[in-house]
Amino acid sequence: MNYVLNLREVTYALSEALDYVGIDDTMHGKRVAFMAAEIGKRLGWPAERINDLIVAGMMHDCGVSSTDVHDHLVSELDWDNSQAHCIRGSALLEKVGIYRDYAQAIFYHHTHWDEMPPTLDAVTMENANLIYLVDRVDALRVQIGDADAHQRAQIGDMIRKYAGKMFSPELVDAYTFCAQADSFWFYLESEALSGYLHEWLEKGSSEELPFESIKAVAMMFADVVDAKSTFTTEHSYGVASLGRYIARGLELGREIEERVELAALLHDLGKLRVADAILNKQGPLNEDERLKMNRHGFDSHMILRKIKGMHDIARIASLHHEYLNASGYPYHLSAGEIPLEARVLAVADIFQALIQDRPYRRGLEAEGALEILRQMVGDGRLDPRIVAFVEADLQQCYEHAKKGIEL
Repeated sequence: MNYVLNLREVTYALSEALDYVGIDDTMHGKRVAFMAAEIGKRLGWPAERINDLIVAGMMHDCGVSSTDVHDHLVSELDWDNSQAHCIRGSALLEKVGIYRDYAQAIFYHHTHWDEMPPTLDAVTMENANLIYLVDRVDALRVQIGDADAHQRAQIGDMIRKYAGKMFSPELVDAYTFCAQADSFWFYLESEALSGYLHEWLEKGSSEELPFESIKAVAMMFADVVDAKSTFTTEHSYGVASLGRYIARGLELGREIEERVELAALLHDLGKLRVADAILNKQGPLNEDERLKMNRHGFDSHMILRKIKGMHDIARIASLHHEYLNASGYPYHLSAGEIPLEARVLAVADIFQALIQDRPYRRGLEAEGALEILRQMVGDGRLDPRIVAFVEADLQQCYEHAKKGIEL
């Protein structure tokens, strides 16, 4: 089926997910987008290019999933391995048709101005360097603070110091002009920034997109999440492949199959807000760590609900840890409140997680994972019809959970 979506809302939601990696500082991408847009306007760039800067600004850190890497980005002006996330981010964007045109700018958004390849077109070169400049302004803002004129001047001095080296002199001059206005800094505050970007969202238009296009975006979200931990690599892909296979086997219809697959790809978005140390912990989580982990379904919903046309998928994605006996989380729903798609997703998620290596245990073989599913049916947690399907077609279910999916 086709989906009617505002692509600006999709980008904004992805930005929300990416900004969750900062945990305590969750608007970095949006601040970069705002500053880049305002400097572009100062330079007289056309509206279409300003829109591109906003999208690139919000997407520029799509190659960052680790809270450790994020800490480098906001605590250092430049660092040895800064290019790694640019390469990864560019590769992710190349796979998604609606974002492919931004891949080169993201690839070069930590390249020094005096090291830009001469074969790169001027617009991409300037866009990439502008994202780099305002990205570093925001990093300095975190380090130095922007409470008064003196601190703002320190940031300006640092940026001007690297004009002609790290940054284009023309872009530095335009930044210097914009930064003189108090409003430039006031807009970096959450309420004002949200208002600025909501005006941009409202100017976007909805368009009809085929399932394959939406799936490509969802796979990108999944790639970002699964890169957060070596122990969850391709987890979302495996859950999506198994979930759709179960839905097809139960003859639930193509529309439900697609909803299960998309929800599965997106179900763990909220884990971007969980610190790496918690996800990779090799022992039991303490009470505080468990609380932070258990909210990830809720956070996935908060991200996805911002996209009109995906509310059903957002809801399904958020329910993958709900159990029929109301012992699940984060909503503690009972059987009558849990839709069939979410029941399928819960079984697929548990089975895939059980057969995959995790920090605290080795992955189980198919029979071992099935035995745990049976126990959970006996406890009243999982839908017996869905688990019965897995039992009847165990080897195929195991292979789907292992192999992931392809476009």
